[in-house]
Amino acid sequence: MELTKNRITTTNLKAAKYVEFTVDDDFNVPDVKGDIDRQIASKGQVTIENIDVMEGKARITGTVSYAILYQTDREGDSFESHDGELPFEETINADELSLGDKVSVQGVLEDLYVTVINSRKYEVRGLVGVKLWACQQITAEGAVGIANGSGIECMTEKVSFTNLAASSRDIMKIKEDIEIPANKPNIGRVLWDQVNFSEIESRATDVGVHISGKMDIFVIYKPDDEVAPVQYVSATREFQDTVNCDGIDEDMILDDMITASRGSVSVRANDGGEDRILQVESSLNVDIKVYEDVEADLLKDMFSYSAQVDPVRSRFSYENLLMRNNAKTRVVKKERLKSSQPSILQIVNVTGSVDIDDVRPADDAVVVEGAVKAAVLYVSSDDSRPLCQMEVVAPFSYRVETVPLRTQDSIRITPALNQITAALPGNDEVEIKAIVDMGMTIFTRKEIELIDDMTVAPVDMKKKAVAPGIVGYVVRDGDSIWSIAKQYYSSLDSIRKLNRLEGDDVKAGDRLIVVKCAGKN
Repeated sequence: MELTKNRITTTNLKAAKYVEFTVDDDFNVPDVKGDIDRQIASKGQVTIENIDVMEGKARITGTVSYAILYQTDREGDSFESHDGELPFEETINADELSLGDKVSVQGVLEDLYVTVINSRKYEVRGLVGVKLWACQQITAEGAVGIANGSGIECMTEKVSFTNLAASSRDIMKIKEDIEIPANKPNIGRVLWDQVNFSEIESRATDVGVHISGKMDIFVIYKPDDEVAPVQYVSATREFQDTVNCDGIDEDMILDDMITASRGSVSVRANDGGEDRILQVESSLNVDIKVYEDVEADLLKDMFSYSAQVDPVRSRFSYENLLMRNNAKTRVVKKERLKSSQPSILQIVNVTGSVDIDDVRPADDAVVVEGAVKAAVLYVSSDDSRPLCQMEVVAPFSYRVETVPLRTQDSIRITPALNQITAALPGNDEVEIKAIVDMGMTIFTRKEIELIDDMTVAPVDMKKKAVAPGIVGYVVRDGDSIWSIAKQYYSSLDSIRKLNRLEGDDVKAGDRLIVVKCAGKN
């Protein structure tokens, strides 16, 4: 006789790390651009270019790309912009990592500081946060029954596992042509652009992961007529596409991380030969993990009335997906202008980001604390400072209802800014309204005993001989026909037939007749 086994494949979180580091450098304004009189706005983005996994560590290389918008020392609304990159290489130490491990990495620009040193030179300093997750696919052999054996009672148990069905990374490219309104002058030169994504939704399908959302574009441009004032253009475009991911279907559980990558805004002529079309090219980095719940009937115990059968067990630790939820919370904040800032005539654009400061379990919930950081670009009442920006920090605390959690459960949150708007309750006050998406994935740690071998020896005939041949048994709390049969060298089938049981359910106080089964060594 021998055990029959099934292979169990599941996924464990092997390592989770978060590090912060600073990148900085000085930059000179090109000779073709005007002197810096006043900085107006800045933007930045982290791009992870390579992940090199080694024993006990991972080396991350990438860049912080930035751009600044500033007012020159010339009269009127003379604006300029300048951009550049700060490369970085950072080593994340994690003893759990091994050569060849697959990791997911997310880079976030926590803060960007631009300091004007003089009219031709400025310093850029960025605080970069990098999150790293390493998952390990583990395999074990678990017994499910016995082949070529007779006279052995087997108990099985249905066990659920979360299996990583598919994992992939891809880039979703998005291209849009935006023609400026008819009442706007032709485009001479783009001075500033902001491309942001909102209302992103994704779902697993039989052919891949379907992604949809909105792309918000804001552009400041200098008309081809040199005496015309600068122009502002805003537009929103919907997009959708399917990213390939083999081996998945719509019933599986999608856990993806979608982040914006670098983009560009250029100008082209329309059919009439006039420069009136903005060509927007951007992309989304898509890190896909798709899980499926699988069940296995594993052998839990065994015994025989005719032999001494002892299972050989080993412990198997694994993680199960406990919950996948997309929570939303609304954030509202009113803030007055600083006394040093001129009054607002018109808001021309608002952008924002989400920072998560703390995630902690609380009873049957998870409390998430963070803040929405908003940048409001506006036309001011001060002719000497026609374009200004104010920043608003809107803290929030949100309670997400969950199943009961334990301290060893793993909570992973991917925040995203779903919507953001800015309104003017008064000339000296701005109201920010935002909706924050929080993709929450919770894994729970479990451990079971697998039977991976057994020993078979002759039954102890002296011990069996002293057991009663027939007994009237009153069921006690915790008893089962399995434990009763094992104790009295009987069989499950014998107890069922003698007591006319249709199943194996018994309760305390039931009276049973139990007969010892004869059997050879």
